Amino acid sequence: YLLKFTKSSHPFFSTHIIPAIGECAVIDWVNLTFHEDTLCKTANQQFVSDNEFILEASRLCEKIFGFGITGDNQKIMNFYKNSWVLGDKFGFVCFGGQRRTMMFVLNGTGCLNAKMGWERRLNIFLNTVAVRPTLTRVDLAHDDFEGKYITVDWAEAQWHERTLSCGARDPNIERRGNWHRPSGKGRTLYIGCRDSGKFTRFYEKGKKEGDKESSWCRAEVELKSSDRVIPFDILLTPSDYFLGAYPCFAFLKTELTTPQRIKVKEKEAKIAYHRSIEIVKNQAGKYITFLRRFFQLMRFLLHLIVNLLCLRILYSSFVRV
Repeated sequence: YLLKFTKSSHPFFSTHIIPAIGECAVIDWVNLTFHEDTLCKTANQQFVSDNEFILEASRLCEKIFGFGITGDNQKIMNFYKNSWVLGDKFGFVCFGGQRRTMMFVLNGTGCLNAKMGWERRLNIFLNTVAVRPTLTRVDLAHDDFEGKYITVDWAEAQWHERTLSCGARDPNIERRGNWHRPSGKGRTLYIGCRDSGKFTRFYEKGKKEGDKESSWCRAEVELKSSDRVIPFDILLTPSDYFLGAYPCFAFLKTELTTPQRIKVKEKEAKIAYHRSIEIVKNQAGKYITFLRRFFQLMRFLLHLIVNLLCLRILYSSFVRV
């Protein structure tokens, strides 16, 4: 399932693909690098100071993703001397000290909230504008809200049947969470090594989000450029690369699809809402009972509680729509 070839005397791999009928996977994380001259090219002028590069990077991110730089992260990140926050913690821009390159990091929340069509705009940027561009990490995700086709137990069974292997050696397997007596907090199964070019996780996302009764399971395949070249067209056809990751994914080639991002956002928001209510009941219930003795108007009481006790909980729990 992987084709070897040589680049600079080092073994590299080309990821196998299977053309998909439907959209069974989406991009859930992207890291990319390019030479700083790219920003001089997009701005049509030469830059001298780091601040000029960062302002242009923010404008470029706004154009591609729909949000730009919102603050200084004040941290070394990915071996770059400086980093800045994208949007509402949707990712980072890293710059300084890495052979005049810049890195964009778009995390899972960023992929979920980026302006529609960002994958195609990013693909065009990498193919036609960027100087020495490289995709260094891409995560592909498939969601099964009902746990009808993919579960952590199914994934473990596939490992034993060797359909989660693409070579002569079986990949590493690791279980996290309470597998003998599931507690409702969710279980996770890791396949492979985190520092390798391909690492996969299956986890009970609904339970991890706070719904103990949820059957929602997610499969994520993390690809890195450490031992393979990640082609730019993965941004346009993520399902093809997801299907080709392991033999056991081949059945998803049918018209079975992963939920659209808006459905994932709605699902997360619904779970977060019910979880917030549970937190309020547990942490503020006795105060609500106490305050009801002094306030006759329940609307005013609710307004007071939301502003004084619950606003931070609700705000941090909801997914930005």
